[in-house]
Amino acid sequence: MKDFFISYTAADVDWAIWISKILEEAKYTTVLQAKDFRPGNNFVYEMLMASEAKKTIAIYSADYFASIFTMPEWGAAFQDDPTGVKRSMIPIKVKACEVPKMLKSIVYVDIVEKDQKTSTALILKGVAKENPFDLSKAEFPGGPSSQKESHPASLSNKDTANRLFEILDTAWTTFQAQAKLRNKLAQKMKDRIPNTKRLQYEEFFHEYFDQMSKDELILHQTIRSYTEKILMEYNQSALNLIKEHRELMIEIPRIKELKSHLEIWLAKFKGIFENTPSSCLIYVGVEEKKGFPVGIEDELREYIDGSGK
Repeated sequence: MKDFFISYTAADVDWAIWISKILEEAKYTTVLQAKDFRPGNNFVYEMLMASEAKKTIAIYSADYFASIFTMPEWGAAFQDDPTGVKRSMIPIKVKACEVPKMLKSIVYVDIVEKDQKTSTALILKGVAKENPFDLSKAEFPGGPSSQKESHPASLSNKDTANRLFEILDTAWTTFQAQAKLRNKLAQKMKDRIPNTKRLQYEEFFHEYFDQMSKDELILHQTIRSYTEKILMEYNQSALNLIKEHRELMIEIPRIKELKSHLEIWLAKFKGIFENTPSSCLIYVGVEEKKGFPVGIEDELREYIDGSGK
């Protein structure tokens, strides 16, 4: 039985290979699709064997959470150890992204924008069987200044903008993955059902929901889960952040447009989507004239890199 099964998506294969190398050099054993699944192997069997590893390392990124293929991998590890007592899943965050609500309670190793030496040390500390924290080095922090009342520091405008950018970036990656499934489902139905009407995607899937085949219904449910489980959470998080830091709308005026877009999207989710099983997508912009503000990510990036306070 190998020590670690490394779960990753194709966009992060270089990170997965490097992390596997770090662990192997530290005398751990790893299972990695890129190096261990050879031509002629049975993929299903190899995945079954990989899942028997002692622990799963999940390579966190926006692409990872947008992939339908990684969901069963981290889902199995989570189900095996939902309280985290056994540390069956050890996440390593390699790129800025918004972690889904279900996984937020699991502590991850954060090597985003860290150098190689620091990243290596953090990974090895993270996977170590025994807790490497050394209490013997702790020093008394008391003194006159320690008696002053302290308050948790609130996020600066720049930190808020950066957090909002991470949420939008992960949501956009998820939306792109969902769009590929949307196109696949629409094409399958158009190829099978003669003379389909020319409708927007929301209306199209609703119109022909009762005529979907078993395979098409599975695709429909997968698309719906992206909306229900991921995009809803990201959109709500983004709106909450904007409402908590309204001054950012003055610094970056287009955020006000984003706020209106998110409010309408969430209203459609709660008022229509949740009560309509035939719905799998939510689009705002065609009728409401409140589409996602084009260029908002660039404005956020410029603000973060420039004069944001």
